[in-house]
Amino acid sequence: MEGIKVTPICALPINKLPKVCVVVGDPNRAKLVSEKMMKESTLVSAVREYHCYRGMWDDTELLVMSHGIGGGGASVCFEELIQAGVTTIIRAGTAGSFDPRYREGSLIIATGAVRSDGVSEGLVPLGYPSISDHEVVAALIESAKAQQEINYGVGIITTVGHFFDGPLGNHNKLWARSRVLAIEMEASILFIIASLRGIRAGCCVNIDNYIFERELTEKYEPNRDIVHQGTIKMLKVALDSAKSLSSSANITPVNANGSN
Repeated sequence: MEGIKVTPICALPINKLPKVCVVVGDPNRAKLVSEKMMKESTLVSAVREYHCYRGMWDDTELLVMSHGIGGGGASVCFEELIQAGVTTIIRAGTAGSFDPRYREGSLIIATGAVRSDGVSEGLVPLGYPSISDHEVVAALIESAKAQQEINYGVGIITTVGHFFDGPLGNHNKLWARSRVLAIEMEASILFIIASLRGIRAGCCVNIDNYIFERELTEKYEPNRDIVHQGTIKMLKVALDSAKSLSSSANITPVNANGSN
C-alpha cells in the first residue's frame, strides 16, 4: 500500500474503506464470508489474526474482518477500524448459553454486556455501561425475524477475559439467575470502545454449547453441524443488518479525549 496512509498494526487504509464492518473472531470465518457469501471480494490486509476483506453483499459494499480471541487483541481491531473510518461495527461470534431455551444453533442479539473482559476497566470505570447501539439492535432483530427457522433471543450477555476456569471458578450460576443469556469474550470491549469513539456497534452470537450441560459432561463440541448451520444463519443476519445500516453510516467519530 505504498503511498496510502494505513493504520499502524492492522495496515488498514485510512478513509478508503466501506463504513460498515462485520467482525468475527476466526480468520477462517472471515475468509468463508469473503469466498462463499460476498461477491467481488478482495483481501484488504492480513496481519497476525487480523484479516480484512471488502466485498459486495447484494448491492452493498461491506467489510468483514477477524479480531482473534479475547478483548485485548480484539480492541486493536476495533480501534483501528475506527481510525480507518469505519462507523458501524457488528460482531458475529459464538457463545455459550445460560438459558435452556437457546441451545446450539440459536442466535442471541445482545442489548448489553457484563464487563468482565479484563480490558475495558483500563479505559473507563466499571460503572460505565457497556451497551449496544439501539439502531444496530433494531436492525439485527429485523434481520433475525426475516430468517426462516431461526430461534433467537434478545438480552444481556457477559464478556469474560478467560475461556478455561482456574481455582477461582466462575459466576455462571449467578449470571443465569440474573437473566444473562450467554457468555463470550469480546462484546463488552467493542461496546465500550464504540461508545467512547462515538460510533455504532452491536453483537449477535451463535450458541455453540449449553454451559450447564457442558459443565456436567465436561464435553465441548463446537464443530457439530448444528453449530455450523447456526453460524451461517448468524452471518446472514449480521450481513443483512450491515446492509440496512450502511445508508445511515455517515457518522463522525470522536477522538479519545471526547472531541470531534
